[in-house]
Amino acid sequence: MAADRIDCQFAAKEICRWMASPTASSWSALKRLCRYLVGLPRLVYSFNWQVVNAIGVYTDADWAGCPRTRKSTSGGCVLMGSHALKSWSTTQSSVALSSGEAEFNGVVRGSGIALGMQSLLKDLGHELPVRVWTDSSAAIGVCTRQGLGKLRHLDTHTLWVQQAVRSGRIDLRKVLGEENPADIFTKHSLGRDRLMKLTALFDCRFASGRADAAPQTRTSTAPRVTMAEAMTVDEVVAEPFMPHVSLSAVDLDRLYPSVTVPEAVDAEDGNDPTDQTLNEGLRQVEELVQACAEQGRRRRLASSSVAPGSLADVNTIVSNAASGTT
Repeated sequence: MAADRIDCQFAAKEICRWMASPTASSWSALKRLCRYLVGLPRLVYSFNWQVVNAIGVYTDADWAGCPRTRKSTSGGCVLMGSHALKSWSTTQSSVALSSGEAEFNGVVRGSGIALGMQSLLKDLGHELPVRVWTDSSAAIGVCTRQGLGKLRHLDTHTLWVQQAVRSGRIDLRKVLGEENPADIFTKHSLGRDRLMKLTALFDCRFASGRADAAPQTRTSTAPRVTMAEAMTVDEVVAEPFMPHVSLSAVDLDRLYPSVTVPEAVDAEDGNDPTDQTLNEGLRQVEELVQACAEQGRRRRLASSSVAPGSLADVNTIVSNAASGTT
């Protein structure tokens, strides 16, 4: 995912966008990136002793760089001197209507990350100002004004950058496009020579082989064992059989005992002959059954010994009497 390879961070971001629905061109791009990594397998970071006086952030944007969605790419890096502490290359969520809008979105993201890094360093006892660099004059104009002006596609929650620049929390400066090191995070048309020069700005160098501090790889030839063979080594496979056919009755009860079910909590309910409520309910049920047998299923029962009611009332009384309720 190019978390530690700033030279192919943009390429990894673009390839990951095609993971949901890959195409033939995405497969070709992945193979091209793999061939690049085969040629340059290692990127070594050098953190030499240095003295810094500010947190440097370089931002850049590639306006409508995606030919399919026409979305822009924001890229940038947080530097302490020449040491790269953080870098990013992301696709903007909305379609920018102008290059100035795309560059302004890049400045907003870089400024937010820089202020977060400033807060982290303040917790560690170091107070450093924030210096943001961009190569867009339009983005600088939006950041130095108050309000949107004629811009209507920007979100108002991004205008905090204007107040931060005006109050001095962010020192916004301009860098030439040819000198902007953030081009490595937004451009796909960089030549090999320019890619090497931009990588060298971060105190990085390419190397081959394996680092001395890294664990050494295996030198002996490993045996080729498949997953199925590895799972069946020294494994005893039991033969299937039917217990009720192969075992005697005694062995069957001993090896496969019957499941014992505990007695229900309400197992004794309904069997108490002294329960007056139950007896009264059963007496009413007998009277209702006898009345139904003599008079038939009529809506009104003419018998004086039985309270008038519908057949639904009879069923209700029968159900209540069977359950032991009045």
